[in-house]
Amino acid sequence: MKNRIAVALAAVSGLGAMTAAAADISLSGFGTVGYAQSDQSYKYQRFVNDQGTFKRDSVLGVQMDARLNDEFGFTLQGKVAPSLSSDKDWDATVSWAFLSWRPTNDWLIRVGRVRVPLYLNSENIDVGATFDFARLPAEVYTTSQATDGDGLFVSKTWNMDAGELTLNGYSGSAKTHYRFYRREDMPPLTSSGSYFVPVKVTANGLALTLQRDDNTFRVGAHDTYTKITDDQVMPVTFPYVAIMPGVGYYQTSNLVPGPGVSNETKIHAVVYTLGADVVVGNGFRVMGEYVRRDVRNISTGPDSQGAYLAVLKPIGAWTPYISAARLESMSQTRDLYNKVNSNTVPGFIPGAAQINATQRAGADGIIAYDQTTWALGTSYRVTPTSKVKAEWARTQTSDMSSLIDAPPGGESGKKAVNVFSFSYNVVF
Repeated sequence: MKNRIAVALAAVSGLGAMTAAAADISLSGFGTVGYAQSDQSYKYQRFVNDQGTFKRDSVLGVQMDARLNDEFGFTLQGKVAPSLSSDKDWDATVSWAFLSWRPTNDWLIRVGRVRVPLYLNSENIDVGATFDFARLPAEVYTTSQATDGDGLFVSKTWNMDAGELTLNGYSGSAKTHYRFYRREDMPPLTSSGSYFVPVKVTANGLALTLQRDDNTFRVGAHDTYTKITDDQVMPVTFPYVAIMPGVGYYQTSNLVPGPGVSNETKIHAVVYTLGADVVVGNGFRVMGEYVRRDVRNISTGPDSQGAYLAVLKPIGAWTPYISAARLESMSQTRDLYNKVNSNTVPGFIPGAAQINATQRAGADGIIAYDQTTWALGTSYRVTPTSKVKAEWARTQTSDMSSLIDAPPGGESGKKAVNVFSFSYNVVF
């Protein structure tokens, strides 16, 4: 780990030294030390339980911006954060690395690794000092496994009486991981705990943003293909196998007798986003975002929609807020999860215990959500470049939530989790 950090920092320093004679160089950084603890023994959002953790929210980053001339520039950003392919490790990664060309004031072309313009806080998602939420609502901000992509990004801006209108278009790809969690062992087929599926996400999208005074509005559409890059697959659905009238099981694997499970290695989804950050009077701000992830070719997820609405009120250095958020899979996915997860065969059926275990394991492989979160928090501006934040959030699940690691023999549905978050956020 120390070697990876040293290599990343050396790369930034080395590039800065090479270009210092020919460009204007600026260095900046950001960091968050965040602690979160819940009132439950099982984990929520990968890391949070009643033992407390610094892993969910903590991040450290450094950025170099080089202005080569009036038209060309280069940006390199590296960060250290919890790994996307392991619940135990931290990774040092290059999050941004792009060459920018501004042929005129209203055109910007970037080539390389750039943040994809999905959400209102996409560009600054890692920089906690730039927003007031202790934690950006997971019901929206976890719907994309990849936030940085390698490709071509083009922006066109119009200055109008109604405000500044910017159209962002991009075509790019990114490598990341889907995380799944199994409740229990099923030897010799599977073992309990988290496992990660490596994927490559390829996307083309457009985002239109209107900036008017202190108000921001954004709408976007993104066509995505997520391809599994190892020998794992995603089942399209699970066929039902009748043993006798009223008794049967869902074939969750081709290792289990049945007509056969159709599998896919690529998930096609069209993602629609809508967001607004508006000053409504007397200093109050209202923020809200909606995301619809429309999966076209499988029933096992992650076909879903999520949204949040928040009210914020700056009072001197304080900015208290209250928010409500909702994330749910569409009915086809929720229905499949409920059918598979609740299905059992009676004990007199030969191999009943193994069959019932395959039902729970199959349900654990479905990306499904049904949860609501209420949050009450505040930020306090210590200096112009630093904030401390605190938040209490209560999440309740109805049928299920893939954000909860269900305990052995338990469920992710019908749960209530209270999470207390504290953080110190700085830019420098």
